[in-house]
Amino acid sequence: MNIAEEKISEFSIDCFKKVGMKEVDAKIITETMLVADYRGIHSHGFIRLPIYIERIKKGFINVNAVIKSVKESTSLTLMDGDYGAGQVVAKSAMLNSIKKAKEYGLGLTIVKNGNHFGIAGYYSHLATKENMIGLAISNAEALMPAVGGAEKVIGNNPVSIAAPNHNKRNPLVLDMALSNVALGKILVAEKKGDTIPNGWGVDENGQTTNNPSEVVNGGFLSPVGGPKGFGLALLTEVLTGVISGGDFSKTIPTMYGLEEKQSISYFMLALDTSFFMEKEDYEQRMNMLSSFVKDSKKAPGVEETFLPGELEFKREKENEIKGVPIDENVFEELRKLAESLEVEFKF
Repeated sequence: MNIAEEKISEFSIDCFKKVGMKEVDAKIITETMLVADYRGIHSHGFIRLPIYIERIKKGFINVNAVIKSVKESTSLTLMDGDYGAGQVVAKSAMLNSIKKAKEYGLGLTIVKNGNHFGIAGYYSHLATKENMIGLAISNAEALMPAVGGAEKVIGNNPVSIAAPNHNKRNPLVLDMALSNVALGKILVAEKKGDTIPNGWGVDENGQTTNNPSEVVNGGFLSPVGGPKGFGLALLTEVLTGVISGGDFSKTIPTMYGLEEKQSISYFMLALDTSFFMEKEDYEQRMNMLSSFVKDSKKAPGVEETFLPGELEFKREKENEIKGVPIDENVFEELRKLAESLEVEFKF
């Protein structure tokens, strides 16, 4: 079903305010979930609203977090998120990096003590609006084993790189988890009662399964590209949890366990393209690069080749007209949330 943006946004904000969150922060989290559902990344859309609310109610997400700089230089910042909402902390971090990049050409903010921040592409995209290249990385609870292992030792740490594009095109936005799929996609399949394709995950014995419940309950996600994906995940852990002084790998508790706080870490980089060349030169070179992809020879039966993020922006434009796409099972979860919080459900 499709729901009007105004209605679901108002509902989301009301839910957050009901558990003590400031409206300005509630709007940031709501915007990231809205963008995710608009772009078809439903694993990080409004399906996440109930778990965020539950973690706030248990005190695991600090609605009165004081986000502060622990250590700072001209272009570098170590930030402590004070266990605030991930989206609020992460946006603050990227905006800090952008501010530094405007003055010094590069800004890097590394954060500890955050929470789950939604889609990584939201933050890298912020940099492109200032004619900058953005890189956003987060660590996560351990979800994947080492190659050949049978124990979760590393998260499927999401990575997004975005670059401004021109000639009336959207920016290039790569947004990917380092597992074959994000855990959220498997959770979506489980809620729908669907099976999952081979390669998405394995059961507790390391055997390939098409049952999402066997992955969620004791199983593991599979790293993208096998050892290559595992290696990338391990090194992004160094760039986030290890170097920030926050939690990392097996020391991060599960989000859905609802037993204790998570300390999630981020790496937020903004790079000013104008340091390297004039804006016109950059635009010309990006147009050429994009045309190499878009105008390339197509394989039989293929009508169009796509740039990173292009399909997501296309879905976003379509859904802005039709309304926010919400699965019926998610809709029912939101209705139950409304009842539990005594928030009006205007759908």
